[in-house]
Amino acid sequence: MECLLAYYNEKFTKIDGNIFEVFAKFYSLDLTPVDSWLENQFKNKAAKDDRLSLYYRKEGNKCYAQKNLLKSLEFYTKSLCTATPGSREYGLALANRSAVTFEMKEYENCLKDIDLCFNTCYPVELKPKIYFRKAECFFETGQKEDFDKCVAEIHRFLSITLVDDRDKHLDKLKQIKKAKIKCKTIEVHRDNSTDLPEFPEEENEDFAYASSKVKMGYEKTKGRHVIATKPIKKGEVLFIEKAFIFAPVFKENKEFYSFKCYNCLKDIISSIPCASCTLCVYCNEKCRLTSWNECHKWECEGMQANIWYDLGIAFPAFKAVLKGVKSGFKAIKGDCEEDLKKFGDKNDNYPYFNRLVSNIYKNKNAAPYILLAAVVVTYLKKHTDFFTWFLKQKNCPRNDLNILVQYIGGLITKHIAQLSCNSSIIEHWTYSSSDLLFPDILITIACGMFPSVCIMNHSCRPNVTNFFICDTIVIKALEDIQENDEVFNCYGIDYRGMNREQRQIACRSLYHFECKCVICSDPAQEVEMLDSYLCPKCRGCIPELQNASLSFCINCGYKYSLIPFRKINSDAQKYLQNDVGNQLELLVKCLKIREKILYKHHKDFEEVYYRLYSYYVESGDAENMFKYFHLWLENEKARRGDNSRGIGTKLYEAALAILHCLQNGNPKNCTNLKAFLQNVEHMIREAKMVLNLYYPAYITNRLSRKIQFISNK
Repeated sequence: MECLLAYYNEKFTKIDGNIFEVFAKFYSLDLTPVDSWLENQFKNKAAKDDRLSLYYRKEGNKCYAQKNLLKSLEFYTKSLCTATPGSREYGLALANRSAVTFEMKEYENCLKDIDLCFNTCYPVELKPKIYFRKAECFFETGQKEDFDKCVAEIHRFLSITLVDDRDKHLDKLKQIKKAKIKCKTIEVHRDNSTDLPEFPEEENEDFAYASSKVKMGYEKTKGRHVIATKPIKKGEVLFIEKAFIFAPVFKENKEFYSFKCYNCLKDIISSIPCASCTLCVYCNEKCRLTSWNECHKWECEGMQANIWYDLGIAFPAFKAVLKGVKSGFKAIKGDCEEDLKKFGDKNDNYPYFNRLVSNIYKNKNAAPYILLAAVVVTYLKKHTDFFTWFLKQKNCPRNDLNILVQYIGGLITKHIAQLSCNSSIIEHWTYSSSDLLFPDILITIACGMFPSVCIMNHSCRPNVTNFFICDTIVIKALEDIQENDEVFNCYGIDYRGMNREQRQIACRSLYHFECKCVICSDPAQEVEMLDSYLCPKCRGCIPELQNASLSFCINCGYKYSLIPFRKINSDAQKYLQNDVGNQLELLVKCLKIREKILYKHHKDFEEVYYRLYSYYVESGDAENMFKYFHLWLENEKARRGDNSRGIGTKLYEAALAILHCLQNGNPKNCTNLKAFLQNVEHMIREAKMVLNLYYPAYITNRLSRKIQFISNK
């Protein structure tokens, strides 16, 4: 693909004129290099391969023998994906995966794989093993009626089928018949991980997926934006928007995550694969059929040839075109005033997606957009029946094949540009360690398009936050928002991770605007200003300036050499690195020195506060534990904001530590236990309020139950 880009970059750069005419002009060029690239990709087409399936199954067996259940699960799923559907290898992969899910006590998933296994060419001589595993699932879950039916089924099978060790199996059957299964009242375990929150009042009738507490506004300088129509409290839900389209993001090995449904992004354990390609897995047959009918039947050949990995953002752009096919690319006429009357349609959101800005004419080099679109339409024309099928549809906007190809190419080019400046990265939470209380890592799952959410303007310090539940984005207020105030999102350019110059470069290059948000307009609010020294004369701030030896107090203007401040702070750091002597004494010395020379929210206080807190956790001194945790907390709030996720997680962890301290005996220096417990309760409430901004309710509710369990012990 890089060679193609280099070749065509010389022929097309800035788009000048109608995008459809520009694409038609490009498509009239010699496209032999495009044809050659596709031909090379299809030479290495990855089809189902039972030998490769066997390899993955053997790798899974090695991991299973080592009790690495998650890794074995991954290999068995790969074995299933590469096996010929219904074949012996397909059945063996399902059976082996059912052994893993049984050990994981995922009995429902185990039964699902076993039932699928019986519909394959699974070896007859191995069937007793999975029959007995099926019976054990019913036994473990106390489903007596199903257990009895399964036992009878095993008996019939052994009676009419010649298998090795038949007598041994019959003896085992007699033993399990004698086992007394407790007929449990089966608790219906409802998976609430896909439950969506609710709006504080109701959904906006004229702004799809938005709360009635917000509306769309328009000004020439701001463009379309979102305004609060009523006072909004921190934590209130402002948008709940299902993705108009999304495309799963490839991992570095050119594969998708095997534990996410390709159609709905739901977490899955026992997935079912696409019948043709080896990449896509689904949570059930319904999702697989829906995906095939809506899009995958035209993507699948490309999956096998691995073209979508190289086409990048053209992948979701093609999915957007498929959404428009249903209505013949229906468009809405009029200017932005039309959007103020109504924006969004849950039944057909394509016309509203298509009104999003593309900035394509501002792009210095649009050749990649046009080339990617050309590759997609060439693939569709030569390797699928898409255009033949579309010409027969009553909504087809063109009746000539060549004109239709050029029209679709122009649309894909435009949609690539729209996605480039409007799409959202769909990220899901996961754990980096099983010891953690909270999911702490966001993994990139897909690139999604949320037209209503896109209307929010950017701020480097936004007043909303978001999380994803499957393919749906939930936007919550990060702070109280007053009536008529603008609602700001962050486009990934955050003041806590980038300085002003870096942010402005990013905004100009990616989104073609200069940011004038509250942070960018006031240098005094930059995080780096917190890392100042204290003026000995007036206690004002003396900013630390890189590659400079002098600085001025921003309050009194007195000039200082930075060298003495840096040396004193460096000497204080040595106390933290000294492992010899009284650790408490060394920590206190470091703190006292820094309190004399550093601004109160300087980053170098973070380590010393937290180490003092940890010291008192170990010694069981609850009051000092509480004191230094709150000093650390105030420092973090000043640097990261009152409602940062880190604040919430540390509040929970500290509350747990304090509760453990109370359980292990009388805490030292705790003079007023009742007031102390009230403070801990306040910490827990604040933690939950903050974490509800970043996590779906099923996660924070689970953590609340853990706190409740510990406090009741």
